Amino acid sequence: MKHLFRCLLIALILSIQASAFTSASQRGLSVELNSAAAGSWGDYHALIIGINDYHKWPRLQTAVKDATVIRDTLVSRYGFPAKNVILRTDKAASRLQITRDLRYLAQSMRPDDNLLVYYAGHGQLDDLTGDGYWVPSEGAMKDPATWVANSYIKAILSSEKVQAKNVVVIADSCYSGSMLRGGPSLMSMDDQRYQEKLAEKASLRSRQVISSGGVEPVADGGAEGHSLFAFYLIDALRKNDREVIDLENLFHTKVWKPVTEIGDQRPNVGRLKTPMDQNGQFVLYNAAWAREQQARRAVAEAEQQKQVQTEQKAAVASAELELQRQRIEMEKQRLAQEKEQMARERALEKQQRDLEKQRQEFEYAKLQAQLEEMKRQNQKTPPNTLAAVSPAIVDNGNFSGRLASRGRYRLALLPIKALQTGNYGVKMEAEVIKGIAAAVDADEKLELAYAYKKSDEWPDDTKLLSDVASSEDIRAWYKKSFLSKNEPDWKKVRNLGPKIDAQIAILINGSSAGGRTDFDIYCYDFSNDKIYSELGVTGDGWGAANDVQKVVRKLLRDFHKDQK
Repeated sequence: MKHLFRCLLIALILSIQASAFTSASQRGLSVELNSAAAGSWGDYHALIIGINDYHKWPRLQTAVKDATVIRDTLVSRYGFPAKNVILRTDKAASRLQITRDLRYLAQSMRPDDNLLVYYAGHGQLDDLTGDGYWVPSEGAMKDPATWVANSYIKAILSSEKVQAKNVVVIADSCYSGSMLRGGPSLMSMDDQRYQEKLAEKASLRSRQVISSGGVEPVADGGAEGHSLFAFYLIDALRKNDREVIDLENLFHTKVWKPVTEIGDQRPNVGRLKTPMDQNGQFVLYNAAWAREQQARRAVAEAEQQKQVQTEQKAAVASAELELQRQRIEMEKQRLAQEKEQMARERALEKQQRDLEKQRQEFEYAKLQAQLEEMKRQNQKTPPNTLAAVSPAIVDNGNFSGRLASRGRYRLALLPIKALQTGNYGVKMEAEVIKGIAAAVDADEKLELAYAYKKSDEWPDDTKLLSDVASSEDIRAWYKKSFLSKNEPDWKKVRNLGPKIDAQIAILINGSSAGGRTDFDIYCYDFSNDKIYSELGVTGDGWGAANDVQKVVRKLLRDFHKDQK
């Protein structure tokens, strides 16, 4: 049965787990990262220039911070490898160094690479040529030969030998708009095919320029230590919640309007008119957004897994409770069947006892007839012939020896003290009664005159103690303390003797533990005030009749010896 329940439990648990797994797969998160990844857009490189300290030009307040924050944002949020980003500030941003960096990057780009050039510093127009310039840290006040010309920058980045796929120049300086030619080609970000179109655009070459103004001076100060243009550009980069976005859309949706409305400058975006520009787009891949989505998905999946595990545990616990209920129900049915079987067995035993009693009565009647016949034949036979009948004659025909006659000692069975309660206690008491009955039947010198309760085991003429004594008189057990064992109250036992006209009494105390029963058995001689006892007798509570019978018979033999 245990094996059956174990198999049922395993089957239920497997069923529950399979159900939970199916549920989890159906309720799985629909949030999936787009197929876009940093690597699919090519490698990203950047040259970031920021100059506050000039030898001959007025000092600026925000350019270095602008450049540094732009660099950090590109690396931390947009997956620009730190080794691919060059940062030049103040003295390091000399004309020679800027030129070398531009040429180095232009020559080292591969066909799938993306190059971003950011400049924050002084800008100037040449009165003679109308060309715009970046002023390096050591640039002179009125000597364009010491500056970096926009035309030179355009010439390098427009060269057919520059293999980079997408190039963008972001200039936050006065007169930076002089580098622009042509207008933007915006794509709507509300278009459902925006990302698909963006991938198509990003596969084409682009040469783009984003400027903080047109051909006018621009403000150095703005907010939080940044120029006005840099503040909104950085804010747009940080708050961008798209996985991929093109720089033109980022500029026009987040930067252009506040810079135009707040500052006296006209930021703009355009292209370098060159065959190398195929109207492509410089795309920023938001690696931080991807990481955040991955983290959210991991947290959500962990929560979902936790919920599934909780549901599984609850379902398993419910299944175990149901199996326990079924096991209890089956146990109740088994006990009911056993009880019914025991009732049938007791009925059968009673029937057999009744038949045996009838047979014995018949045999007894025959014996009485034989004795009467013997009396008639021998008138000299003493009146107590019946008591002197040979045991061989009495036992003829399996006579049980229950005949109550003169010459026998009268025995009283006092209440049995059983610590065990319930069915086990009833069974134990029945076994003790059966053992005492067998011991008395086997002793032809005894008759059971009194018993504390009725039993089919006793002769019919056995009287109840309650008929001749009060319940207090026959309460023969007491305990010295709460933790001590039950002991006979010998004072009450002695006082009971004259009331019941008995020569000997039997007292038995039984207690069970671990499936075994210990008995303390006492025989008390009323005439001689003598106690015969056997303590700590161990027996099986479900079959103790033989053990009780043996000990009682031994004590009775000791009693008989003392009577001679």
